[in-house]
Amino acid sequence: MPSGCTFEFDRRDPIYYSGETINGRAILNTTSTKSVNEVYILFEGEAKVRWDERKSKTYHGRTRYYTEYYRGRHTYQSSKTTVFGSGDMAPGTYTYNFSIPLPLECPSSMVTKYGKIFYEVSVVIDRQWKFNNVFKQPLTVLQTYNLNMNPELLIPVVREDIKYFCCWPCRSGPVLSTLTIPFGGYAPGQKIHFTLEIDNQSSRNDLDGIEVCLKQNYKVTADSPYHKSREKEHRLNESSQVERVLRNSKKVINGTLDIPAVPPSSRNDGIITVNYMVGLTINMGDCAWDSDFDVPIVIGTIPLMQSAADPSHAAQWIPQVPATPHGASADLPPSYDNCKPPTFAEAASFEEKFVDIDVDENNRTDDFIPRYPMYTNFAMPSAPPPPGEESVDAPLLSAPAYSMPYPPPNQPAYPPDNQPGYTQGYQPGYPPGNQPPGYPPVNQPGYPPAMQPGYPPANQPPYPPPYPPANGFPNPNNQTTFSFGWNPNQ
Repeated sequence: MPSGCTFEFDRRDPIYYSGETINGRAILNTTSTKSVNEVYILFEGEAKVRWDERKSKTYHGRTRYYTEYYRGRHTYQSSKTTVFGSGDMAPGTYTYNFSIPLPLECPSSMVTKYGKIFYEVSVVIDRQWKFNNVFKQPLTVLQTYNLNMNPELLIPVVREDIKYFCCWPCRSGPVLSTLTIPFGGYAPGQKIHFTLEIDNQSSRNDLDGIEVCLKQNYKVTADSPYHKSREKEHRLNESSQVERVLRNSKKVINGTLDIPAVPPSSRNDGIITVNYMVGLTINMGDCAWDSDFDVPIVIGTIPLMQSAADPSHAAQWIPQVPATPHGASADLPPSYDNCKPPTFAEAASFEEKFVDIDVDENNRTDDFIPRYPMYTNFAMPSAPPPPGEESVDAPLLSAPAYSMPYPPPNQPAYPPDNQPGYTQGYQPGYPPGNQPPGYPPVNQPGYPPAMQPGYPPANQPPYPPPYPPANGFPNPNNQTTFSFGWNPNQ
């Protein structure tokens, strides 16, 4: 029976953030005596890039085709700890504890077609005169990106575009489009609520369709045989509107884009970077190029507190992390309980997986897909539903629902303090503070006065008299005076 090794970590899912410490143990089982040079625990964090391009070259009238290979490699962290020295290793079970601190600047784990950033813990048995036994455990490392540390992300993102149909002399009125996004940064699991305003000033053309999508763009850079970069774009989510915008008309369209489990935006330049954008495409018909532009956004690991329903309690909900000053917003991830394995659709979206040909086929971990926690219970501000209509898609919130307070902190209260007619905290109410409570005041008589009879007087019948009268209506030829003093003969 061959030797085996299992890894145990201090959390159920091996997902760590920059600045944290990876604590765990490796349990090695050997079934026979091994002559070893050493046994060591190796932790590696690397980025690798590789792709090839088919090219041609013409020389003396003859064309020759060849393949050019591009490579890139960068090591972010590498540590080796020897746990067993040279000698014979008896069969049995060996437990090795390890504690590996992660630097704050290490980039997030990610996989794309032309490269990957990966982190692995390995136990290596360096055997004498034989191939080494290598046992690997890949894990996910994410660079902390607290969006609350970037106040500029609170500013709504607005992008305007003007597009004309045809050209002179067939040119018609333009199409003006304005895309507005309430924030410049979001976290996985949140929803992007966008507003699209379209003003079709053309007198001859209608707009056939509108598409808004969330894009992910990978950029990989090779340094061999020379410096070169290439990009790969993915469509993560899209919202298509089939409604038309008629000529000489305006329309406002509201939509939502869900952010799936994706790595955060890259904060530093490296051989692999990722960024995100919201793209808009307007079908202009057959007489013009489509209107197409992108609006960049940031994907972080901690969402903006202003995007929740009660920011006053958000600081209590988000705990502290290392390298974060006391009282500042923290960078800890959401609960790992919400982190599930990738779905089939997510796993299939990787197209062609990256194969690390530098590693022996028996020791490759190319099937590992990084896992990214999502804020599935983090509420986004949105307009209330119409009366009698409730959302059936909204999940039950296990965390507080957050939104901006009213009035805003930098705005005066309503009504203003210097306006008459409203009760303010320092203005007297009713009754005034120096007046005894109750109405009427205790030193003034009530109504009726205590010395006067009430109404009607005790010897007078009530008013109005009963209708019809108990004795019937009087004879018009012999009228009498009614009890309330009216005489028809007067």
